Amino acid sequence: MQASPAVEHIKPPFARSARHPGAPDPVRIVSLAGNAATTSFTLQAGMNLRDAISIPLAAAGISGATVRFENLHVSPHHFLMPALSHDGKHAAFYSAPHEVAGGVVIELACATYGRRDGAPFVHCHAIWRDADGKRQGGHMLMDQTIVVAPAAAQAWGLRNATMETRFDPETHFTLFHPAVVAAVAIDMQADSKIDGPRTVLARIRPDEDLNMAIEDVCRMHGIRHAKVRGSVGSIIGAEFEDGRVVEDLATEILVREGQVSPTADGLRCRLDIALIDPRGKVCEGVLARGRNPVLICFELVLEEQSDD
Repeated sequence: MQASPAVEHIKPPFARSARHPGAPDPVRIVSLAGNAATTSFTLQAGMNLRDAISIPLAAAGISGATVRFENLHVSPHHFLMPALSHDGKHAAFYSAPHEVAGGVVIELACATYGRRDGAPFVHCHAIWRDADGKRQGGHMLMDQTIVVAPAAAQAWGLRNATMETRFDPETHFTLFHPAVVAAVAIDMQADSKIDGPRTVLARIRPDEDLNMAIEDVCRMHGIRHAKVRGSVGSIIGAEFEDGRVVEDLATEILVREGQVSPTADGLRCRLDIALIDPRGKVCEGVLARGRNPVLICFELVLEEQSDD
């Protein structure tokens, strides 16, 4: 298991900023690298989404991972949306819980799988359509949302590292943090692959430009080419390559597609994202490098690719 060294990161001047209640932690990026453990599995009908994800991953011997799934019918559907903080204790917060009793179809979801208080925990952002065709996004409440019909899912992670929740004095949230764990037993019946390409679990702190921080993670681990597999977090509004700007302070994102490649100017990360604003509206596009600071945190899973 390879831990990341600290890196000096020069911050660009950001047009949008947020103030957190605690002192900034001097280590802005934390990561762990190891051999990949990947698996494809089925989200089973009748289960809540937390169990539908965590039980197959535990059987595959995967301790911490990112999970992606599409075209999943759930009912009921419980979720939160990003919101401003009204208690003065956080830079931003969540809305009150929402419920769609008749369910929705999840268009795309990205989730981080780890542990909270010793039990499986899943943090998920998603885009969905309701029965009237309305498209919306938000933060899913995984233990309250039920799978209606089976759907395929894929996970990329590590056997001997996880994302573990800890209280973060800087933001006053309980957040995922990469942590080493003992390797767990593998169910050889699972459709899984162990000891694949290197995979990195990382957590990026506030006020780091998202693209540049991902490039830093690659430099920490000597990675030249990578796919962004894990992609759950928040940024302060957004500025896109095509010039569009979202001014909302509180927004959540998931990465639709992301990669890091060497260029004549060094490593460059390209992120095609879906952003969710406090009204649940979804805005999509490629982020402008150097102009999109993390709001609370970003949970990253990188998979190394060959140079070919």
